[in-house]
Amino acid sequence: MIGNIGFTQSTSYVRETNTVGAEKTPAKQASNVELSADMRTLNAAKESIKHASDVDMDKVAAMKAMLKSGNLDVNLDNLADSIVEYYSPSK
Repeated sequence: MIGNIGFTQSTSYVRETNTVGAEKTPAKQASNVELSADMRTLNAAKESIKHASDVDMDKVAAMKAMLKSGNLDVNLDNLADSIVEYYSPSK
């Protein structure tokens, strides 16, 4: 019938590997490795950083409010020095 076309037969294929002449290697035993306290602390810090936000939205809101009200005082000399220091090659 038109409109009722389907495929009802399925075929499974299994790939066999050639094991003739292959050497069997013994299974490796799991190693017991213990991390130092410093490494455990570092791993815990990495995990907590993964879940932390990169942007402090409270500070962003405060800066927006200061800009909007005109209460933001910018020392242009300090800003310029900071930009130059940031882009200067490390000594």
